[in-house]
Amino acid sequence: MKKSILFIVLISVSFIGFAQNAGDFYKRAVVKFKSGDYSGAALEYTRAIDLNDKSAVLYSNRGVCYYRIERFSDALSDYNSAIKLDDSFANAFYNKGNVLKSLERNDKALIAFDKAIEIKTTDKKYYQNRGMVKASLGDDKGAIDDYTKVLELRPRDSKALYNRGTSYVRLKEYKQAKLDFDKALDINPKYYKALINRGICHVQMNESGDAKKDFTLAVSLSPMDGEGYYYRALATINDMNLIRSENKKKQNLILIKENMYAQKAACSDFEKAKQFEYDRAFTAISEYCTK
Repeated sequence: MKKSILFIVLISVSFIGFAQNAGDFYKRAVVKFKSGDYSGAALEYTRAIDLNDKSAVLYSNRGVCYYRIERFSDALSDYNSAIKLDDSFANAFYNKGNVLKSLERNDKALIAFDKAIEIKTTDKKYYQNRGMVKASLGDDKGAIDDYTKVLELRPRDSKALYNRGTSYVRLKEYKQAKLDFDKALDINPKYYKALINRGICHVQMNESGDAKKDFTLAVSLSPMDGEGYYYRALATINDMNLIRSENKKKQNLILIKENMYAQKAACSDFEKAKQFEYDRAFTAISEYCTK
């Protein structure tokens, strides 16, 4: 199962009316969570819950701890307990959606995010993560609507621009996608994934030179990732096809040498991508680089 880090929400709570020991355990849990000791924080929340089992916040916060250590079933149980205690707790629905997404139960994750947004309509991360779920379910138009809502709430959100751009790519709306990647890169010039996807748009729009510039910059920013090498190789293969087409019209040694050089460069990039275990490179080498 592919892992991804999602926005999660840890809630602060006042302990008016709580037993003092429950408050102490809560404070210890917060300290441990901030230090990265999520297992220890979960234990402190358990002790607090033992003393006060009517707090939706305590269950939700313990669920966040379980989520961080990938005890997803326990996290889900805690979010359900929080919702049972307080069915207007938007963050509990949101966090439940994140767990369900991690479990690849996207249909149910969508329901949880819908409920969170129904309760609270102004939190951009709710729309961001619901958009990701919609995209996973193949509803890129719906995802675009959610990313657009994020951008209404925060116009310079580079992640929302990138995510909306990738949905436009899947819909083959390459010019619109490129505009989003341009904006994302204006905000964050080192956004590696945005460079890769803008390069793909350039390829689709027959702008091979600009595509290779994007892929080359992506490789320089993340030289240990095979994806940039792979797509730069494909852009070079596209050049080879253009060279072959031109060579049919006019046979000459310059075009033949250009084609040989392009193939050598492409295969070198495919080998680099293979070295960094980019799966698609293995098939590409068989297709383009074997005699």
